Amino acid sequence: MKRCPQCNRTYSDDALSFCLDDGSPLVSATAPSSFDPSATVQYPQSRETTPPPTIAYPGQSVPPPPQSPAPPPAWSPMPPPAPQKRSVWPWLLGIGAVLVFVVIGIVILVIAIAKITNDNNNNRVANTNTNRTANRNTNTNRNTNDNTNANENSNTRSSLTSFTDDFSIPSWGVGPSTYGNIWYDNEEYHMHATKGGYIVMYSPDKPEYQTENATVRVGLRSIDGDPPVTGYGLAVHGEKKNNNLEDYSFLIYNGDNPKYKIVLHKGGSESKMVDWTSSSTIRTGTTPNQLEVRIREKKMDFYINGQFVTSVIDEVGYSRGRVGFYTSDKGEVAFDDLEINR
Repeated sequence: MKRCPQCNRTYSDDALSFCLDDGSPLVSATAPSSFDPSATVQYPQSRETTPPPTIAYPGQSVPPPPQSPAPPPAWSPMPPPAPQKRSVWPWLLGIGAVLVFVVIGIVILVIAIAKITNDNNNNRVANTNTNRTANRNTNTNRNTNDNTNANENSNTRSSLTSFTDDFSIPSWGVGPSTYGNIWYDNEEYHMHATKGGYIVMYSPDKPEYQTENATVRVGLRSIDGDPPVTGYGLAVHGEKKNNNLEDYSFLIYNGDNPKYKIVLHKGGSESKMVDWTSSSTIRTGTTPNQLEVRIREKKMDFYINGQFVTSVIDEVGYSRGRVGFYTSDKGEVAFDDLEINR
């Protein structure tokens, strides 16, 4: 038992050492009392009713009061979508497809143009060949050469070479006469007639110059660009009988308004088989032209610069004879590269 010497309060807990009211050290209650009844009684000081403050001892932390969570927002905005990285492959494939279509279109256009051009060429060749094959046999070699000649315009020398006279060696008649003058010059055969007249010169009387069932070609030109107005050209089936000319002559005029005609010489006179006919295939001025006659039995087909112009039937029976040249008036003309194929 312990007591407070100040307030005399007793405590049964021996573990206490101080008074719980005034903090005085406690003394054992069994010790001799020094109580003096006559002594002035000292009243204890007024008790402090305010409870002592709570002492926070080190090492112990008081947890903070829990905080109330923040109220959720009334709405939550959707986060903006993350931009997606676009692939370049669709663009590349699209561009590639466009390029493929463009290339295909160009190829189709080129093929179409080539086809149109080829069709036009084939039509021209077909038309030419129709006119030719109607009046000739079906010899394969001749057909091949016909197609070649139909498409060439140089016409200075043919690919048919059964017999060729390039006039590098003089063999035809030359010299002046009452009908005109004839001479060789620079490997060409030159002629001019008298004013208002005409002259015909036949080839040497040799088998290679015969025109029976032959194709005959020759190049010819006006020397000064002023050709004879009554024509000059190629004669076939030429022969003299009783000193009279007998032949068919294929003539051209290559001045302004170029044209051609075909005449027949018989019994010393000249008659028209085909009158003057305009032709755009004739080259004007001093540019050379090529005349060609294809003879099959009695049928004669006439060509200028590889282009068919007309046909004539031999009604007088000139199935044989030699090649010859014809000119008229005073204009000087020259012949070169004669070819005869059978």
